[in-house]
Amino acid sequence: MKIKNSQQDLSFELPNYYKRVGMKISGGADSAIVALALTRYVKSERPDMRIVPITVNHEGKAYQEQFARTIIAHLKATEGDWFEEHEVGYCPEGPKYVSSQDSLVDQLYRDGIIDCHYVGITRNPPDEAMDIIGWNGPADDRSPGESLRPTSNGTNTSFKPLINIDKKGVAELYDTLGVRDSLFPLTRSCEDFTDDFRHHCGECWFCKERNWGFGSFE
Repeated sequence: MKIKNSQQDLSFELPNYYKRVGMKISGGADSAIVALALTRYVKSERPDMRIVPITVNHEGKAYQEQFARTIIAHLKATEGDWFEEHEVGYCPEGPKYVSSQDSLVDQLYRDGIIDCHYVGITRNPPDEAMDIIGWNGPADDRSPGESLRPTSNGTNTSFKPLINIDKKGVAELYDTLGVRDSLFPLTRSCEDFTDDFRHHCGECWFCKERNWGFGSFE
């Protein structure tokens, strides 16, 4: 399956020996649109495959599982139930968020629960956008121009279909797939430390990136 995008097309085509594919769903807009595309691919071309949702809750701002479950429920209702049990982990503090995700994913490979997995990581906005809006630089390390080829360490195989697409390109995908009004409002990008998830803070770097790409927070 191929999805046209002005920045780079998305392509979903997995070998027949992949039967259980992990999907890291953070509750954000990026992983949600990849989860939708992957679900449609399974539905239309690989009904023998099942998707294993993977989420890690972050202490102090643990919106991830709540929003991920909402996204999964929406996909089940609109695309059909192609999902296995939701695998959920826990991160006790910020610096361990990536390692907490890696530990959970590694365990799923060791237990034979997944054969490969997808990640919704995107490219940072261009430098001129950061300069115009007045950002001090990205809050994470997302390098542009990476290869779309799957990354493998000999055991784990990951796919990053959005690695060369920024938030404006992600917004374009929502429009192309016809889900800006239905799926996007179910997602959350805000990284403010809070237990009140009713609104985006509008001040953190991830909120600013979301607003730059989509023209709105909600």
